[in-house]
Amino acid sequence: MGLVLWIDQNTFATALLEKVFKTQKMEFYTVASAKDFSYLVDDLKPQVLVLDASTAVSELDSFKRQYEASEALKTLPVILIEGSDELNFLGHVIGKLERPFDPFQIPEKLQQFLSEN
Repeated sequence: MGLVLWIDQNTFATALLEKVFKTQKMEFYTVASAKDFSYLVDDLKPQVLVLDASTAVSELDSFKRQYEASEALKTLPVILIEGSDELNFLGHVIGKLERPFDPFQIPEKLQQFLSEN
C-alpha cells in the first residue's frame, strides 16, 4: 500500500495509528486539520485519504474550497471515519470506518477497501 494521508483532529488516536503504520514499515502522514492540506495531496501523492468527518465538517467551507480546486483531490480515494451528510459532495468515497476501531487492524482494513475498488 502506498502513502496514507490521515486527517483527524484526534491527535491521540492518530499518534497510535502512526506507530502502527511505521512499525509495519508503511507510509503514513497525518494532519490534525482540514483547513489547509490540499498542497499535501500534490506534494506527497498519497494512495488514499482517510478523513474524519467531524474534522472536515468543523472547517467545511475551507475543506470544500480545497476539494473543488484540486483535480488530484477529486480523484483520490477517500475513506471516511464516521460520516456526515455534509460531505456528500465527495466523489470517490470507497469506504467508511466506525469508531471505536482497533488501530492494529486499520492497515489491513484500508488495504481491503483499496482492493475492492
